[in-house]
Order: sequence, then structure tokens, then C-alpha cells
Amino acid sequence: MLLGIHTYSFYMHGLGQAWAGFQLPWPRQLSTVELFDRLTDLGLDGDQLDDAVLERLDPAYVRGIGAAARARGLFLEYNFSMDMGQNGIGRQHEIRDAIETARLLGADVLKVGLDLNRPRPLAASRFHPRVMDCLKDAAQRITAVSADLAAAGIKLAVENHCDTFAEEIIWLLDRVDSPHVGACIDTVNALMVTEDPMRAIEQLAPRAFTNHFKDHRIVPQRYGCKVQGTALGEGDIDLQRACDLIKTLSPTRRIIIETEMDIPTDDKAAALAMEMDTVRCSIRYCRDVLKI
Repeated sequence: MLLGIHTYSFYMHGLGQAWAGFQLPWPRQLSTVELFDRLTDLGLDGDQLDDAVLERLDPAYVRGIGAAARARGLFLEYNFSMDMGQNGIGRQHEIRDAIETARLLGADVLKVGLDLNRPRPLAASRFHPRVMDCLKDAAQRITAVSADLAAAGIKLAVENHCDTFAEEIIWLLDRVDSPHVGACIDTVNALMVTEDPMRAIEQLAPRAFTNHFKDHRIVPQRYGCKVQGTALGEGDIDLQRACDLIKTLSPTRRIIIETEMDIPTDDKAAALAMEMDTVRCSIRYCRDVLKI
């Protein structure tokens, strides 16, 4: 298995989609090429690159970024959002444009999140009619580009983001029915729709072209609980089991680290150091404990 990282892990460095309205109080800290140098120093094999990370989208620049990754021995995947719920989550282009950007980068996997709005109560909203309208729309739009994916030699991976049950992703994949369209497993996100994350991993692994390998801790509080990001191995997700399922069931030969910490923004130096320490701890866990 190769070990890569999702650029969202460096959101304190300004590298990641503006998820959930987060606004970084300081300028971006790394260029894309500087990020690649950092990943090489960390001993990683590749990067899942957010659409918001690329400084420009003109073809010459994008080809250059792909060449820079290959020169450092890094594989690339590309991440964008369809934004079915009109949330404005990092989308810079439509699916065909994303396929072309991935092709120019030399990325072999294109990861997409639907980012749809679910009705409440969440626990009762699996296959809700409003959700199904979005899923049918997404299936139609993805089916329309299946030939483009085949021609480019790119696999499209639909994520169980914080807005989708695993069974809904499977329904979508069955509807599209293409060998070039599969899933992206996020090992935590099922919690956000009141779903058992281990069950979601089991369901999605056989069709998953990539993953977001992530850990969170459930912290009891007086008025409920907080689901809090941690370094890998420090939370409540059974990552050994998750890794075993991906290794044995999934067609991918990669683990893609994603970290997401509740980091204060009142001290830039401390925030950047905490983020890097989380990444380093997660890499050590994958290398030393999981033997990736």
C-alpha cells in the first residue's frame, strides 16, 4: 500500500476547501510546489489535491504542477465538489472541466463530494425524496461523462461526505453502472449522518477507488457530545479494522491520510506547528502501527 495525504490536512496552512464557513485569519502559507516538497520531506508517496489549492487552472500551469509532482515521485489524485446543495464548497468547475484538470495533472483518481443539504431529522432521512432528487440529478450528470472518464483513463470516486449514507452512495453507483465510477470511503463521515462508520466502510470498500483515512474522538459534554478530530490512532475509529477492510476488499492500493483538528487561530505559529505535529503523528501511526 502507498501512503498519501489529502491537502485538507493542511487547512491551517491555507490548503483546503473552505468547509463549513471556516475562514483562515492569515494568508496561505505554502504554494502547491512547496507543499510537494513538504510531502517529500515527510516520506509520503502522493497527494489528493483539492481544487482550491491550485493557484490557477490554465492548462500550462496545471501540466507544470503535474510534472512537479512526478519529478518528486508523488502520485496525484484530484478532489472537487459538485455542490448539489448550493453550499459553495470549493467548486471551481463542472465535472468535464474537473476531468480535464485531472488529466492535465496526470491524476488517475478524481474524487467528488456531493455536498447536498439533508432534511432533518437526519436519522430518518435515508433515501428521503429530497435527497433522491439530488442523487438522481448527480447520477444523470455522472453518467453523461462516463465516456470522458474512460477516454482519460480516470476513475471517479464519490465520497460518503458528511451528507450521505453509504447505501445512498451504493444506489448512485448502481444507477450510473460504470466501471469508471466508484466510491471514496471516509472513515469518519458516517458519524455525521448517525451511521455506524465501520458498517459504512464494509459496504463501500469493495467499490472504493480511494479513501479519506481519518480519526475522530467522541467527547461527552453536559448537553450531548462533541465529535472532535484527532491524529490517526488517537480517536474512536477502529483504524486497524478499517485498514484491513480497505486492503482486502478495495481495488485501491493507497491509504490517503486526512486530519482535521480543532486548532485555535489566535497564534499562527502555534496553529501551524500543531497541524504539522498532527500530520507527523498520523504518518508515524500508519507506518509503525499499521505497517503501511
